[in-house]
Amino acid sequence: MKTQPSLSLLCWNIQKRSLTTQFQYTFESLLKHYPCSLVLLQEAHLLTPHLPPYFQNFSHALCCNFSHFDHCFGVLTLSRFPILSSIPYLSGTKEFGIATRKGAILSRHSLPNGETLSVLNLHAINFVPHKLFVEELKRISLWLERVEEKRLIVAGDFNTWSSKRQKSLIDMMERFGLHRALPKNEKMIKSVLGQPLDHVYYRGLTLTDALVIDTPVSDHNPIFTKFLV
Repeated sequence: MKTQPSLSLLCWNIQKRSLTTQFQYTFESLLKHYPCSLVLLQEAHLLTPHLPPYFQNFSHALCCNFSHFDHCFGVLTLSRFPILSSIPYLSGTKEFGIATRKGAILSRHSLPNGETLSVLNLHAINFVPHKLFVEELKRISLWLERVEEKRLIVAGDFNTWSSKRQKSLIDMMERFGLHRALPKNEKMIKSVLGQPLDHVYYRGLTLTDALVIDTPVSDHNPIFTKFLV
């Protein structure tokens, strides 16, 4: 009897801590206890062009929303699967006060069973009026309309700190047939004003596990999810 293939994912805003010893120790420990096919990081900090050694067993795709000399800050997708293509995205709007854009990566992955999977790793715009937040979701929607795979994961830090932002996000996800992976310990997700910021959405997959892992590295806890393909 054939076993249905599975994939596991870790989604985490690491608050620019990726070059610290504490992050390295925690990251390696997490992967021992929660082996992952995909790791989606927001607010990664890298010294380019080289990845630190603890990332080098993965294929990767990177989008810098801010860089200074050889320092890059942005979203990083790490994959145990071959990455067939990746497209970086920067928000059309800059955040007020800090004048930076937010980033995302849309990547296509070849799965062991011969199927393909699309993954959007997103750090959504913050510090803007709701109207501009919605406009950014519309831009991302135009991007997602081009995704041909039935298997799709959209995950990251969505900065959904208000009920209006949550509703706008849910409306977009429902439009694309995406379901939220609701962790059994949802209250451990980073929240503001009672609203969770980090989410994992999926379609074309069967969710078998979802939990939030308590770590000391960042003020965001990683979300671990596991799916049957």
